[in-house]
Order: sequence, then C-alpha cells, then structure tokens
Amino acid sequence: MRRDQQIKVNEMLLEREELFLRIHAAEKEVMRIMGGDYPFTTVELLSNRRTKRKTVPTRATTATAPAPADTTERATITLRRLEPGEARYRVTYRQFAQVVVEEHGDFEAVRTLLACQSSQLQVQKLETLRADGSVGVNLD
Repeated sequence: MRRDQQIKVNEMLLEREELFLRIHAAEKEVMRIMGGDYPFTTVELLSNRRTKRKTVPTRATTATAPAPADTTERATITLRRLEPGEARYRVTYRQFAQVVVEEHGDFEAVRTLLACQSSQLQVQKLETLRADGSVGVNLD
C-alpha cells in the first residue's frame, strides 16, 4: 500500500472510531432516559464478517521521511534518530479532543504517528528522553 493510501486509511479508521464512540454515547443516553435496556437493532458491519484474506506480495520501501500533506503544525516538528545518551521519544498529541502523552523507543513508530496526522490527530510536542527519564531535546 502506498504511503498516501495508508494515511487515508488511517484517517478513515480514526473517523470510524469517533463515530462508534458517538453511537455508544447516544445509546448510553437513551438507556439512561429509559431507565434500563433498550432493544437497539444491530447493523451488519463488513468488519464482523469472517472472510479468508488473500496474501499480497510485499514490496520494498525506502526509509525516507514522509512529506506532510499540508504545512499546518506538522512542518515545525523535525524527527531525527536518537543520539547517544537518549533512550526514548516522548510524543504529546491531541486525539479526539483529548491530549495523549506516549513514550516510544522506536523511530519508525514515531515517524508513522507524525505521518498519520489529520483533523482527528495532531502531534503537539516531540521530545527525546534520557535513560534516567529526564528530557533531552525538544524536537518541535
């Protein structure tokens, strides 16, 4: 799958998750109003079907940094590999109006997170951490 296709799929999956959360909240509110269970109808989802997957041959990809689709907010964050004395990355991002802070030791995981930014996910801060947990360098 091409990088632009992967980004689009990731954006759609995030939107799907957001919609499921909205449905859950609406059903919960209906049950609160009704004072108990309500006989909601279930919808057949493609993801609930069990199908046999076809194997697709993989192709080699280069390890170049992805170019952002737009220049909003992402352009200010420069990712680089960890240097001696640095142990992990700390990434602060906003997802569905909630701030999330994660630590990653894998360069590729952070690169993927930066590439998957959309209206539902924006990286706000990227730092390196030393082995003792102190902040090394602020990369944003």
